[in-house]
Amino acid sequence: MEHKIEKFFNKRVKAFKQCNFLIGVSGGVDSMVTANLFLKYNLNFSIAHCNFKLRSLESDMDCDFVKKWSLKNKIHCYIKKFNTLEYCKKNKIGVQEGARKLRYAWFDDLLNNFNFDYLVTAHHLDDQIETYLINSTRGSGINGLLGITSSPKKIFRPLLDILKIDILDFAYQNSIEYREDSSNNSDYYQRNMIRNSILPKLKEFDDNVMLKFKTTIRNLQSTKIFVDEIMENTKNDIFQYHADSINVNIEKLENKKPLEFYVHNLFYEFGFNYKEVIKIFKSDSGKLISSSSHIMTKVKGDLIIKKND
Repeated sequence: MEHKIEKFFNKRVKAFKQCNFLIGVSGGVDSMVTANLFLKYNLNFSIAHCNFKLRSLESDMDCDFVKKWSLKNKIHCYIKKFNTLEYCKKNKIGVQEGARKLRYAWFDDLLNNFNFDYLVTAHHLDDQIETYLINSTRGSGINGLLGITSSPKKIFRPLLDILKIDILDFAYQNSIEYREDSSNNSDYYQRNMIRNSILPKLKEFDDNVMLKFKTTIRNLQSTKIFVDEIMENTKNDIFQYHADSINVNIEKLENKKPLEFYVHNLFYEFGFNYKEVIKIFKSDSGKLISSSSHIMTKVKGDLIIKKND
């Protein structure tokens, strides 16, 4: 009997049959189920494994496991080792953030150098809900509350609507081998605490809480579409586009209500904090603020946005 994951997966990949995929494979159950599904449906793919050298022997065993699977199934496998701790120390960032940046930078290189159509990640519904809860505690706007989006850029996430419990069941039913990451059992990281402690407690009160979270996220995604349309119309009204800059009419912007909502959504893509943008309204001409990618300067009645070269 066909498992519900197979039905869902087959429907998701139907439009991508001719594509060339690169799957990020850690060796864990999520990525091994994903790789085995691509294998079963005869899709064209290679796999890529990151060894972050964070768990010494365990990391090397994960790497060997993935390599053996690729050899057994005659699937091309890219492997790269990273000095993650040194990178994080140098860039003054946390280990999880550093590993994510290293991983996706390498994946981008592989996509560009070997002409893959899509990067495939094994994110599932539990991951999406965890991200939603993490961002909720940070006071995020609607973009953060969307969780993990289904298809940004060239990323394909075929299991994003599948619960982890169904992935585990599919692995069991099909005797799919995988590696356990011992660090997932530690509540040191916020995501692990939500996964191991908070969500199980919520499930005790309501067996369907995960699907209700899914409904909430879908409602937010619909709201985002509505907000994007409003923001696009607003940009057409108050933004003037030039060859190397964007001029924003301050008077028109200040008349928008609620102002904080408009400012946050209009300038989110440029990396500006909405409080800093509002503060510059009242400043003298020539005042500027900067983000990692852009500079904003007040010039008389306009805000001038330029790329931060």
